[in-house]
Amino acid sequence: MKAYLPYLAGTLAGLLVALAISGLLTIQGIPQLMLFALLPAIGGAVVERVFQHRSD
Repeated sequence: MKAYLPYLAGTLAGLLVALAISGLLTIQGIPQLMLFALLPAIGGAVVERVFQHRSD
């Protein structure tokens, strides 16, 4: 479970960014769904990769 913590932290960060963008720009419908689908996954992947790169 400990190995998943960087991914989970990145996913949470991506979700918060998606919420902020959606709220600030008042995005609705399909673009909002795309934000909430893509940003958490991308955030998790980026943070996990950075964490792995630093631990090597």
